[in-house]
Amino acid sequence: MTQQPSSRRLTIQLLFAAAFVLAVGLPIRIYQQLYLIEPTGFWARFEPTQVVLYLLLGLLALAPGGMAWFAQPRAALDLGRRRRAAEGVAAFAAAASLMVDAVFAGLYALELLNKAPFSATAALGAQIVMRSGGLGAMGEALFALCGAAFFINLALIDLLPNKKIYLNRLLALAPLFWCVCRILRRFARTISYLRVSDLFLNLCMLVALMLFFLPFAQILSGVNGERRAARLGAAGAAAAALQLLCFLPRAVAWAANIPLSQDALVEACDPVVAAFILIFLAGRLLVSDSSVASIAAPAQESAPEAEG
Repeated sequence: MTQQPSSRRLTIQLLFAAAFVLAVGLPIRIYQQLYLIEPTGFWARFEPTQVVLYLLLGLLALAPGGMAWFAQPRAALDLGRRRRAAEGVAAFAAAASLMVDAVFAGLYALELLNKAPFSATAALGAQIVMRSGGLGAMGEALFALCGAAFFINLALIDLLPNKKIYLNRLLALAPLFWCVCRILRRFARTISYLRVSDLFLNLCMLVALMLFFLPFAQILSGVNGERRAARLGAAGAAAAALQLLCFLPRAVAWAANIPLSQDALVEACDPVVAAFILIFLAGRLLVSDSSVASIAAPAQESAPEAEG
């Protein structure tokens, strides 16, 4: 079957929307991180920049989604098996960053276990650990390691397309569960998320990541992935922008020796995974001039079969 003409205009539009939000939102967020957010993580006072930030978050949710909705019938991922050096290197970097995240999450869980008053009752100690996010931290460490194995698997396929290396379907779900456990770790406590700026931004970022990694796993593993490419592109652009919007202002504040709340974690995995998402979309997301089948079918014929 001959592949029909296709373009990357959807990718360009999505990346442009994300770049616009970052260009406007990053200076605002850096200002807020330096001058408006207390060490506890709460807003020190109200300023119009807060409204602007929330409007930008709404734009980031609506604009990519609208673009993807119009392109959905004709969008697909290029699944052809060929050498993809940039994606392979980005996948290896993502694997390394997840390994580092697994170490820190595991150390956090061990710290909670050491502090738990098990001398009273084992049930009370376990309850305290769970309420402090210990269970989520354990899951985050476990699925971060599994996610790292998946990214290594994908990187080897990208860099060695002629070798008989197959994508593991179970490992493809690991990044999704990694995001779920990150939410469990950070939102184990009852708190006003709208008043706590860092937590609210974390929630938006992690939800966008989950919306990306679900169709990501479905498409790459060949399980009910039809017509999900546009949705993956929209969620990926939003997730990458939000990861940078969370990480960069906190890194600036940390470099300026500004006290950060315990919820404002400067996690190196976020910019690295964001870079992988952007490289993945730039190299694979296509829009056919006819229909999704004209792109997906030839690619699926040459794509490696996933093994469970």
